[in-house]
Amino acid sequence: MSQSPSVAISAVFARNAYGAAVSATRLSFCMPTHNYGRFIGAAIRSILNQGVPDCEVIVLDGGSTDDTAQVVAGMAATHPNVKYFHQPDRGGIDADLERSVELAAGDYCWLLSADDALQECALDRMLREIEQGYDLLLCNRVWCDAELRPIKSESWLGGDPGDRELNLADRHEVAAYLSDARSLGALFSFMSCIVFRRAAWGCNASAPSLRGTNYAHVARLFAIGSRGGRFRYMADPLVLCRGGADSFRAGGLASRLLIDLQGYQAIADALFPGDDTLRRAVKSLVRKEHPWHRWVRARSEACDVGVPSMGQVPDKSWTSYATSRVFSR
Repeated sequence: MSQSPSVAISAVFARNAYGAAVSATRLSFCMPTHNYGRFIGAAIRSILNQGVPDCEVIVLDGGSTDDTAQVVAGMAATHPNVKYFHQPDRGGIDADLERSVELAAGDYCWLLSADDALQECALDRMLREIEQGYDLLLCNRVWCDAELRPIKSESWLGGDPGDRELNLADRHEVAAYLSDARSLGALFSFMSCIVFRRAAWGCNASAPSLRGTNYAHVARLFAIGSRGGRFRYMADPLVLCRGGADSFRAGGLASRLLIDLQGYQAIADALFPGDDTLRRAVKSLVRKEHPWHRWVRARSEACDVGVPSMGQVPDKSWTSYATSRVFSR
């Protein structure tokens, strides 16, 4: 008797190293969004135009009041692999990102902001890397203007590192990687450049202490590598990053800087609780990302009276807080 199709598929794909059944969907694009209707069509088209059939697009809409639902519905009508999920309110970056991954069916997930887009041929390149069995992948980006016109390529690492595989379970490799890094993007701050095996993500729960920092995913991704997963750094810029659309800037520059300062301080404490050297390396990376003149500009914006919206800031001036947290060794 011949096998049924479902049995045949099960026999071919079996299970991966994490014990999860391998899906017929190879890659899921996870796109949490809120009021990005003017951008999201370009983001989705940049995926669909690359003509890869075994991919899906998961759009999680956190209560948008613009035309996001209509834009996505129009694309889903002719592309059933575009899937729209609505929730009445935003859950915050951490919760909505996690929820979008929960809704995904792919073996791998590519986190893509609704205002960014893929470069041509980026999908084919990433799928070739995935076939090598990596668990976590990080590519570079092209910085663009508000109309997504390219300005310059940006690399998370200094020099000419090329593609490399890194062992995040090796402290010396981690220290060297942090030393080479020129941006927090090397530590997964920019979601659109991140791809990971979904089963590996599921093996690492989000730390409660990091929820609400906007960077809970960083520790979860780092844990994939530090627990034996294979991490691949890709030198090619596969993503177009739209300038001028940073949702973290909604509260002004001072609040934006505090998100990175407080978020990555919490990340350093969570990842390296007994290692002062590596925690200092993360703080150094914050200084590289946001040089002193940016803090001075933020000080003028905050008028040296603190940032009321940031409840975790101690009762002291913006100047003294930033100085004590960022520029102290």
